[in-house]
Amino acid sequence: MLRAVFDSSALITCCQAATSGKPVIEHVLAVCTVTIPIAVRNEVLVMSHQYADARLASDLMTAESIRVEKVALPPGNILDHYRLGAGEKEAIALYLDKSDQFGFLVTDDRLAYVVSNRCAIPTSLFLDLLIEMVERGLMAVDLAQEIAEAVQLRYAAGFVHHTLKMIERGDRKCLA
Repeated sequence: MLRAVFDSSALITCCQAATSGKPVIEHVLAVCTVTIPIAVRNEVLVMSHQYADARLASDLMTAESIRVEKVALPPGNILDHYRLGAGEKEAIALYLDKSDQFGFLVTDDRLAYVVSNRCAIPTSLFLDLLIEMVERGLMAVDLAQEIAEAVQLRYAAGFVHHTLKMIERGDRKCLA
């Protein structure tokens, strides 16, 4: 079982798309423990009255399928100097505070990806998490490909095409 901190962008991606008759987040939760900070919960809950994906995330938090943890950011912390959203800042801080409990920080926010890499956090785009799941034998190739196709509207075309090639070939270094 993988253990990951998700930020809002990755969580929303998983809750918006569906494949094989169920939301992508359910496929993810079958092989990955997902933890989010309170700010991500708050960002998602604000929209739960309006959007089905936010309601789904809210229901999964209520059922404790998605874990919510508090994280304290010190005043004037380094993350305040970036233009990160509250959810991204707290996701980075949660990972740093409890790095021994998690394998990855999953984000689809480019700035959060760069900042977390600068903080030496193993960071993954959601599409890369799919590849990781396949490589570890936690998800079937065909399901990972279906999920990548189901979330394709959230990414530039090159990301999905490259992900499908890496999953198909089992090689992250493929260029053809």
